[in-house]
Amino acid sequence: TTRFFEPSSSSFPSLSSDNRLLLIDTLLFLEGICFIEVGRIAIGQLKGNLALGVVLHMIRMTCLLMVLPNGLVGLNHGRDDDVDSKWQELISMLVLYSWALTEIGRYPMYLFPSSSTARYVRLVLPLVTFPIGAFAEALGAYRALKELVTSDGDGSDTFHLVKIVLLGLVVLVNSVLGPTMAYPALLKKGLPALLGNEAATAKRKKKNE
Repeated sequence: TTRFFEPSSSSFPSLSSDNRLLLIDTLLFLEGICFIEVGRIAIGQLKGNLALGVVLHMIRMTCLLMVLPNGLVGLNHGRDDDVDSKWQELISMLVLYSWALTEIGRYPMYLFPSSSTARYVRLVLPLVTFPIGAFAEALGAYRALKELVTSDGDGSDTFHLVKIVLLGLVVLVNSVLGPTMAYPALLKKGLPALLGNEAATAKRKKKNE
């Protein structure tokens, strides 16, 4: 997997031309597909939570363009072994693993809808990956925001201000709305499966019908 972390001159353009990685560009391509799906939800072709889809993928796109590159460029390739760099690498890898495990855990249930094991994984796995990923995203965005605000960038530059706003929104959403709205909704679905109550509830409903 080394080549995915090597800076590439043939990558798609990104916000930071010095931090262009095959891994980031591949994920940007996949996020483009996700935005198409969100658009299809908006026009009624697919079922789904439009607001959640927009917020989720805007957060991921912001992290891909402004948070992850700083932690992944030069990973295991001779970058300075200072504490700050190691923290940034750890944050970036936590974000990537939380995304990957969450998505991998979702699709078996769609492929095998009658499988109780697949449903269990789909409902329980986010109880672990969501808080870790949300915290890592917020911390990475905060660090990037702090660096951006204290940099010598022109405060009147619209692009500079847009980046500040996007990073600030990631920190706000993940720190406030995540723990108070998103995670309780996950717990409501995941805890019955984790405690083994979901199957009993489903049987009772079926019996009453």
